[in-house]
Amino acid sequence: MKHIAILVPSFPVASETFVVTEINALLDAGHKVTVFTFEKTSVLINLSSAIEVKEIEKPDFKKILPAMFNVVKLSKAINTAIQFRSISTQSLIGYGYKIAQYLKVAKIDHLHCHFMHGPLAYGIVAAKMANITVSSIGHGHDVYVNSADLNSKLALCDFSVAVCEEMAMQFKKCEKSNVKLLHCGIDTTKFNQTPSSLSESVRLIFIGRLVEKKGLQFLLPALKHMPKEFGITLDIVGDGPMINDLMYMAEELGVRKSVRFLGEKPHAWVSENLVNYSALIAPFCVAKNGDRDTGPLVLKEAMACGLPVLTTTLMGANEIVTPNVGMKCMPSSISGISKMLYKFHQLSPHKRYLLGQNAKQHVNQHYNAFNQAKQLSKWVEAL
Repeated sequence: MKHIAILVPSFPVASETFVVTEINALLDAGHKVTVFTFEKTSVLINLSSAIEVKEIEKPDFKKILPAMFNVVKLSKAINTAIQFRSISTQSLIGYGYKIAQYLKVAKIDHLHCHFMHGPLAYGIVAAKMANITVSSIGHGHDVYVNSADLNSKLALCDFSVAVCEEMAMQFKKCEKSNVKLLHCGIDTTKFNQTPSSLSESVRLIFIGRLVEKKGLQFLLPALKHMPKEFGITLDIVGDGPMINDLMYMAEELGVRKSVRFLGEKPHAWVSENLVNYSALIAPFCVAKNGDRDTGPLVLKEAMACGLPVLTTTLMGANEIVTPNVGMKCMPSSISGISKMLYKFHQLSPHKRYLLGQNAKQHVNQHYNAFNQAKQLSKWVEAL
């Protein structure tokens, strides 16, 4: 099977567990995998010793320039580089040559690039120089905010992966693109707990970065609209630039006693404690700069633990959550969230439990990382 290189801007990143999950799944599928990154971090992760992580060094153009004339595919690489407007041709050729050398030394057969911003352009040029195939996968910010040269990148990749249907439809507007739809999967073995008891009370949990696109600025006012006798509580797990504003908002709204800000928690804490809640709530919205969540893993992780999920009809969340696993409302709607919370509270504990069991089955069937990796493997092997 082909030796696949995964190219990422930084590695590992605590919030990008999907990259490590995919690497491990590709390894289990029989591929040799190597990681190339522009920034090697000190974040501790559970990664197989069989995976080599190579940090890309800054190219020395004075040393590279003479050697480049011996590269057979140089003219093709230059023709590729000039199709990108957001990065200088010199930088693309310099880094492209450097990465191409790494690819050749490691005997890479295929380059798969996570995220579609700057590093993908370098990866495409490098693949042309190394004369190998290249693919990419979009996520969120890289497609809807920092989307420079997106059409060129889509046209030059052998195939590009969209993580939700709406993203796939956007990619297909680029005539020369070869678009595949593949939802990010999770390692279901790490989220296999089941709620041990049923409760009348509604305990909600939110997990994620405290930023605009997560929608907490709409959730807190919605909680205020809930009858006090409902006794709905919310635990917020995560940190971010909006932490102080959200704490202040909770105080001003008079819901601070029912809302706990727990800060960041390790991934192990999340998998162990999700079962203590009635549902995960994720009121996703589109930020003012266009940023949004496209195929949120947190929904799948909660569902794998047997939790129903309450979210919005935004992007991938709309595909992941069906009526038999949770509830949805319109994004950025305080009244919509309020009605959804009211409706969920009215369900019996047993009906909530059944939603959670449906959710568990749904994730195992449609979002298992090993199955997703096998599909990606088939596409790579077919090139």
